[in-house]
Amino acid sequence: MPQDFKYSFKVSQRAELSLLVYNTGFQKCPPDYGWGPGVRDHYLLHYVVSGTGCYETGGRTFVLQAGDAFLALPDTPVYYRADHVQPWEYYWVGFSGSSAPLLLAQTPFSRRMPVIRPAAGDRLRQALLEIYKARGTDYPSAVRMAGYLQAMLGLLMENSPKRGGEALADYARQGAAFLQQNYSRSISVEDAAHQAGVSRSYLYRAFQAEFGCSPSAYLTRYRLQRACQLLRYSPLIVSAVAASVGFEDPFYFSRTFRKELGVSPTEYKAGKEQSDG
Repeated sequence: MPQDFKYSFKVSQRAELSLLVYNTGFQKCPPDYGWGPGVRDHYLLHYVVSGTGCYETGGRTFVLQAGDAFLALPDTPVYYRADHVQPWEYYWVGFSGSSAPLLLAQTPFSRRMPVIRPAAGDRLRQALLEIYKARGTDYPSAVRMAGYLQAMLGLLMENSPKRGGEALADYARQGAAFLQQNYSRSISVEDAAHQAGVSRSYLYRAFQAEFGCSPSAYLTRYRLQRACQLLRYSPLIVSAVAASVGFEDPFYFSRTFRKELGVSPTEYKAGKEQSDG
């Protein structure tokens, strides 16, 4: 069995680029070598070239082998560990930037699918090696590494079932599910974007494509739908209904309700909808 080794490079000063490599390298791990549980402040992709290991995220555990790749999302708890008998060897790259979620959205990776088996095969290993070979501390090196990173992401897009509108729809549905499950709490569009694993601007684009409105408008409409149900079928007073559906200010709730439905919450509760004439 070959001896353990590790070659790595970490960027000390991060350049102002829309796609930026944070760290890169390759390693033959010793038995049971692991990292975490912990979180990163960037995306981190590993590609396994030999051996086996496990990856845990989102309450799920994946057993990986040669040819598999796994992705850690920013600010998301992860844990990974090499096998005791056949510890893995992998190549990795950590990266971030405003274009990172847009590019990843075109790959098979998602929060629900953090492990894939890329069709690119060994070409992906070579692409990751090129990122490492381009390493350097100056600005030209950062640009070169970003270029090789973009090429690597292009390989991941090959034969990906997610294309254009399909990727937008996928992330819009993830964001919408989060809003529907947490509408009664004090949540923001940033929270939904984080849950979906994309930027706020990308989530906005996804919602416009899938629902024809912004995430904030979607949340407001959903809260008002729930408010209508409570006003009609529960004994709660208007202020209690407002608090129950996530409106901290009952006066703002009343103004928003009248603007969207044409009647006040009190009138709606009494059955005086606008369509009644």
